Amino acid sequence: MSKRIGFAPLEIRNKGKHTKNRGLLLTGFIRLGGFTLIELLVVIAIIALLMAVLMPAIQRVKKQATAVACISRLRQWGIIYSIYTTDNNGCFETRPLGTNYEKMWPELLKPYYNDPMMRCCPAAKNPNNNWGPFGTWGTKGGPADTDWGWGGNWVPKAGFFGSYGESRYVLNNSGDEYWRRTDVKNADTIPVFLDCVYVAINPSDADEPPEYDGERSNQMQFSCINRHIGYVNVLFMDWSSRKVGLKELWKLKWHRQYDTAGPWTTTGSAVSQDWPQWMRGFKDY
Repeated sequence: MSKRIGFAPLEIRNKGKHTKNRGLLLTGFIRLGGFTLIELLVVIAIIALLMAVLMPAIQRVKKQATAVACISRLRQWGIIYSIYTTDNNGCFETRPLGTNYEKMWPELLKPYYNDPMMRCCPAAKNPNNNWGPFGTWGTKGGPADTDWGWGGNWVPKAGFFGSYGESRYVLNNSGDEYWRRTDVKNADTIPVFLDCVYVAINPSDADEPPEYDGERSNQMQFSCINRHIGYVNVLFMDWSSRKVGLKELWKLKWHRQYDTAGPWTTTGSAVSQDWPQWMRGFKDY
């Protein structure tokens, strides 16, 4: 009696005798349990096909979970801003544009939070990645984020980084465009804090959308980033947070004179074909 070595068929030579195996009459060979090479390849192919079908769905679920975690973090920032403004008679901070980082929200609000990663969206938390929709501003190790043109009083100290940004229009500054206080009408339409590739922004209703995901040629483009499957997350002045469509950014009430029916809204006659190619499939507002 001899064994044939290999995957299959794994057989035992039965010299000329007839043997009954599980009700079948076999002549010459008795087959033992096991897969043939072809059967194994078929199983592997089926598993690979299932993985190819399931992986996009799994990745989408992971991205959705990250977006939910981001909204949860923004709600925490809503509590921080609520406490800060309550401590300051309902007012936001006063900060002339161009002032140093100690007067900007990451440093100013430090008494109200401890973890520097709070400044980062869970989808964009690598402090050494300064590019694209998942990039951060600043760096963890020092002032290496030179592409923003840091200089003079704007050179950040080590650890000055994040991937959220504040709307400059909420500041308690002089000027008709600033909100200054929290006790305003329609606070649920006024963005305070959001997904952003820069520390603070002041968009215009005429700002053009980015030609590619991650372009930053104007203020609106700093937050018009495909970070959450066609959305960014925003904290509003009523301290609610929700996802906002990329095209919907042009519909938010950024400042007191902002035109929510501007040229990049459906009310302003914008249509899908007006948008850059990568944004045309997103919902119009």
